[in-house]
Amino acid sequence: MLALEFADFNRALAQASGDGGDEISLFLGTMLPNQIEGVTEVLPTFGGRYGIRTGSIGMVELGFANVHAEGVDFTTISASLRADLPAMEDFFGIFYGGLDGHYYRPVGADSRKTETGLHVGGGLMVHASDTLWFRSDLKFQAQPGTSLLFLFGLVFRTN
Repeated sequence: MLALEFADFNRALAQASGDGGDEISLFLGTMLPNQIEGVTEVLPTFGGRYGIRTGSIGMVELGFANVHAEGVDFTTISASLRADLPAMEDFFGIFYGGLDGHYYRPVGADSRKTETGLHVGGGLMVHASDTLWFRSDLKFQAQPGTSLLFLFGLVFRTN
Protein backbone atom coordinates (compact mmCIF):
# COMPACT_ATOMS: atom_id res chain seq x y z
CA MET A 1 0.00 0.00 0.00
CA LEU A 2 2.74 2.45 1.00
CA ALA A 3 4.76 1.54 -2.12
CA LEU A 4 1.76 2.39 -4.34
CA GLU A 5 1.26 5.74 -2.60
CA PHE A 6 4.99 6.51 -2.96
CA ALA A 7 4.85 5.59 -6.67
CA ASP A 8 1.78 7.80 -7.26
CA PHE A 9 3.41 10.66 -5.35
CA ASN A 10 6.60 10.46 -7.43
CA ARG A 11 4.62 10.28 -10.67
CA ALA A 12 2.74 13.45 -9.69
CA LEU A 13 6.00 15.10 -8.65
CA ALA A 14 7.65 14.27 -11.95
CA GLN A 15 4.83 16.05 -13.75
CA ALA A 16 5.04 19.04 -11.40
CA SER A 17 8.84 19.38 -11.73
CA GLY A 18 8.90 19.09 -15.50
CA ASP A 19 9.80 15.38 -15.46
CA GLY A 20 13.50 16.13 -15.67
CA GLY A 21 15.72 13.28 -16.64
CA ASP A 22 18.99 12.24 -15.09
CA GLU A 23 20.98 14.58 -12.84
CA ILE A 24 24.64 15.43 -12.38
CA SER A 25 25.49 17.19 -9.14
CA LEU A 26 28.69 18.73 -7.76
CA PHE A 27 29.00 19.79 -4.13
CA LEU A 28 31.25 21.28 -1.45
CA GLY A 29 30.74 21.05 2.25
CA THR A 30 31.89 20.22 5.73
CA MET A 31 32.19 16.86 7.48
CA LEU A 32 31.81 16.72 11.26
CA PRO A 33 33.15 13.30 12.36
CA ASN A 34 32.27 11.70 15.69
CA GLN A 35 33.85 8.60 17.26
CA ILE A 36 35.91 7.77 14.17
CA GLU A 37 39.33 6.73 15.44
CA GLY A 38 42.02 9.07 14.10
CA VAL A 39 39.49 11.42 12.47
CA THR A 40 38.67 14.17 14.95
CA GLU A 41 38.77 17.53 13.15
CA VAL A 42 36.01 19.26 11.19
CA LEU A 43 36.98 18.53 7.58
CA PRO A 44 36.21 20.11 4.20
CA THR A 45 34.65 17.73 1.68
CA PHE A 46 33.82 17.77 -2.01
CA GLY A 47 32.25 15.35 -4.45
CA GLY A 48 29.56 14.61 -6.94
CA ARG A 49 26.44 12.57 -7.60
CA TYR A 50 24.74 11.02 -10.60
CA GLY A 51 20.98 10.64 -10.28
CA ILE A 52 18.88 8.29 -12.37
CA ARG A 53 15.15 9.01 -12.40
CA THR A 54 13.03 5.90 -12.13
CA GLY A 55 9.43 5.90 -13.17
CA SER A 56 7.93 4.68 -9.95
CA ILE A 57 10.32 4.78 -7.00
CA GLY A 58 11.95 8.21 -7.18
CA MET A 59 15.57 9.03 -7.92
CA VAL A 60 18.45 6.59 -7.52
CA GLU A 61 21.65 8.52 -6.72
CA LEU A 62 25.21 7.24 -6.96
CA GLY A 63 27.65 9.47 -5.12
CA PHE A 64 31.30 10.08 -4.41
CA ALA A 65 32.74 12.29 -1.64
CA ASN A 66 36.35 12.93 -0.73
CA VAL A 67 38.24 14.56 2.13
CA HIS A 68 41.97 15.24 2.04
CA ALA A 69 42.85 17.53 4.96
CA GLU A 70 44.35 17.56 8.47
CA GLY A 71 46.31 14.37 7.70
CA VAL A 72 43.13 12.42 6.85
CA ASP A 73 42.18 10.82 3.53
CA PHE A 74 38.50 9.81 3.57
CA THR A 75 36.66 8.60 0.48
CA THR A 76 33.01 7.60 0.46
CA ILE A 77 31.04 5.93 -2.33
CA SER A 78 27.28 5.86 -1.78
CA ALA A 79 24.02 4.65 -3.30
CA SER A 80 20.75 6.31 -2.29
CA LEU A 81 17.06 6.32 -3.02
CA ARG A 82 15.69 9.89 -3.01
CA ALA A 83 12.18 11.29 -2.82
CA ASP A 84 11.42 14.87 -3.88
CA LEU A 85 8.73 16.65 -1.89
CA PRO A 86 7.25 19.83 -3.43
CA ALA A 87 7.20 22.67 -0.90
CA MET A 88 6.13 25.57 -3.10
CA GLU A 89 6.77 26.73 -6.64
CA ASP A 90 10.44 26.12 -7.60
CA PHE A 91 11.31 24.74 -4.12
CA PHE A 92 11.51 21.02 -3.38
CA GLY A 93 12.33 19.28 -0.14
CA ILE A 94 14.37 16.10 -0.57
CA PHE A 95 14.69 13.04 1.61
CA TYR A 96 17.03 10.14 0.93
CA GLY A 97 18.72 7.13 2.49
CA GLY A 98 21.08 4.41 1.41
CA LEU A 99 24.35 2.52 1.72
CA ASP A 100 27.93 3.77 2.00
CA GLY A 101 31.36 2.32 1.38
CA HIS A 102 34.21 4.15 3.15
CA TYR A 103 37.89 3.87 2.29
CA TYR A 104 39.97 6.00 4.64
CA ARG A 105 43.32 6.60 6.30
CA PRO A 106 43.14 8.18 9.77
CA VAL A 107 45.80 10.58 11.10
CA GLY A 108 49.05 8.72 11.76
CA ALA A 109 47.98 5.45 10.12
CA ASP A 110 50.15 3.75 7.51
CA SER A 111 47.34 1.83 5.84
CA ARG A 112 43.78 2.51 4.80
CA LYS A 113 40.68 1.03 6.39
CA THR A 114 37.51 -0.12 4.63
CA GLU A 115 34.07 0.11 6.28
CA THR A 116 30.47 -0.07 5.16
CA GLY A 117 27.64 1.98 6.60
CA LEU A 118 24.27 3.64 6.17
CA HIS A 119 23.13 7.20 5.68
CA VAL A 120 19.98 9.32 5.76
CA GLY A 121 19.66 12.88 4.63
CA GLY A 122 17.38 15.71 3.78
CA GLY A 123 17.62 19.06 2.13
CA LEU A 124 16.25 21.63 -0.24
CA MET A 125 16.47 22.04 -4.01
CA VAL A 126 15.76 25.43 -5.61
CA HIS A 127 14.96 25.65 -9.33
CA ALA A 128 17.21 28.28 -10.98
CA SER A 129 16.71 27.65 -14.73
CA ASP A 130 15.52 24.97 -17.15
CA THR A 131 18.39 22.63 -16.30
CA LEU A 132 20.06 24.18 -13.21
CA TRP A 133 19.10 23.68 -9.56
CA PHE A 134 20.77 24.72 -6.31
CA ARG A 135 20.87 22.02 -3.63
CA SER A 136 21.69 22.02 0.08
CA ASP A 137 21.84 18.87 2.19
CA LEU A 138 22.24 17.72 5.74
CA LYS A 139 23.45 14.10 5.67
CA PHE A 140 23.96 11.77 8.66
CA GLN A 141 26.29 8.77 8.20
CA ALA A 142 26.64 5.81 10.55
CA GLN A 143 29.70 3.51 10.53
CA PRO A 144 32.53 4.01 11.09
CA GLY A 145 31.45 6.07 14.08
CA THR A 146 29.03 8.75 12.96
CA SER A 147 29.40 11.90 10.93
CA LEU A 148 27.28 14.79 9.86
CA LEU A 149 27.81 16.49 6.50
CA PHE A 150 26.62 19.96 5.46
CA LEU A 151 26.65 20.05 1.64
CA PHE A 152 25.93 22.78 -0.91
CA GLY A 153 26.08 22.45 -4.67
CA LEU A 154 24.70 22.66 -8.16
CA VAL A 155 22.49 20.12 -9.91
CA PHE A 156 22.33 19.88 -13.70
CA ARG A 157 19.22 18.05 -14.89
CA THR A 158 18.76 16.70 -18.41
CA ASN A 159 15.40 17.16 -20.10
